[in-house]
Amino acid sequence: MWRSAGAAFRACSGFGRQPLRGLSASPSGAQKGVTLSVSPPVGLADEPLHIQVQGLSPGEPVTVRALAVSYYGRLFQSCAHYEADNIGALDLTKDPSQGGDYTGVEPMGLMWSLTPAGMENPYIRMVQRSVLKKPLKLEVTVHQAHNQTGLLLGQVLASARVERWYATPEIRAIRVREGTVRGSFFLPPGDGPFPGVIDMFGDEGGLHEFRASLLACRGFATLALPYFAFEDLPPIMKDLNLDYFAQAAKFVQNHPKVKGPKIGVIGSGKGAELAFSMATFLPDVAAVAKATTIKEALARWEEKSGQKPSEAKEVKLYAQIPPVEKMDASLSMLANCEKLSLSTNCIEKIANLNGLKNLRILSLGRNNIKNLNGLEAVGDTLEELWISYNFIEKLKGIHVMKRLKILYMSNNLVREWGEFVKLAELGCLEELVFVGNPLEEKCSSEGNWIDEATRRVPRLKKLDGVPVIKEDEEEEG
Repeated sequence: MWRSAGAAFRACSGFGRQPLRGLSASPSGAQKGVTLSVSPPVGLADEPLHIQVQGLSPGEPVTVRALAVSYYGRLFQSCAHYEADNIGALDLTKDPSQGGDYTGVEPMGLMWSLTPAGMENPYIRMVQRSVLKKPLKLEVTVHQAHNQTGLLLGQVLASARVERWYATPEIRAIRVREGTVRGSFFLPPGDGPFPGVIDMFGDEGGLHEFRASLLACRGFATLALPYFAFEDLPPIMKDLNLDYFAQAAKFVQNHPKVKGPKIGVIGSGKGAELAFSMATFLPDVAAVAKATTIKEALARWEEKSGQKPSEAKEVKLYAQIPPVEKMDASLSMLANCEKLSLSTNCIEKIANLNGLKNLRILSLGRNNIKNLNGLEAVGDTLEELWISYNFIEKLKGIHVMKRLKILYMSNNLVREWGEFVKLAELGCLEELVFVGNPLEEKCSSEGNWIDEATRRVPRLKKLDGVPVIKEDEEEEG
């Protein structure tokens, strides 16, 4: 289904490689009087989008949806629920989403909440290749009423197409094969010299160019540096040699377009650890761009919300830029927090929840979490855990959550009934979302998922959004 939809979308889009200011996306309203504007319609991927709707009825409920086509032709989607103001207008920089894939005032929420659409493999991630030639293409639509992602949407009221480029036409890319160093070197337009930067990613391996090309657009001569699983580099990450990174630093430092004598390094995941090692041991490295700390994220949230973290009952630290990678000890100041959101970051381990004595709801969706260790600190208070779109295969330790009523853990990696039955140890569990795990997909394809799951966890009242009807209830009915 989505393959044909994707082909149709690509066929009708007609977008080609043009200068950034030479193309505009024109809104097309399917209902007379309703208009949608997205600014800029064509621009760089790190530029904020300004999305506005006009011509609605005062207070009219609508769903705003984004559909993106990745480099490999995969479809990703997101949606949010809004209500028009008293003059029938909507501005995503000011108006809060009331539901869908995110809530609150999030001007870029439709971008950071994109997930695989429909029949796509739920485990794929959006990867951008060929950064000089292909943009990320999106279609933004406004629909009648409040609709959930993946369900039949209401009538289209207006639509607009958007292109998000990762480089301007003036950016130069040079493939690097200097000694043992491999990668791509991106140079800003002009004679320079420019500040030099090395950009590295995590344990997924390979060459990732999109951040380096965007940095070049902002005036930095940037080397996208792979360190395994690329060309003749080692196929797996092991026994990393600092000499390789020292050679890369020398390459950047000695380039005639680079302003010396020092360079900077930016990294995420394992790349962040390597960046700190380079800054520690290599004299050529003078600056390191690191992940956002909890302390920094809390300071931003306090400035935005006007609330003190130590007094707040709800704290939102999702989608930090750069992302949060560690749940550090600064979380201990959230003594009154009842709901904490850390979704859409790069967190790998649950930790430092000991000070959150009142925590009832914890949102950790869209991270890199592989197990449930660390939840014991809130086992006596936690009632809802939202941890979808992670890499959890085992449910060891879940029994500590004595009061857990709601568990959202779709799109993880649970494969065995032996893990699933551990949910039966949760005496208060009433609602479970488990769709997108290999176990659910296998059983759903065989037609016995609901029967088998509810037999093993008989206390469930709702499974994957559907009320569970017991046999005795059917007989009484």
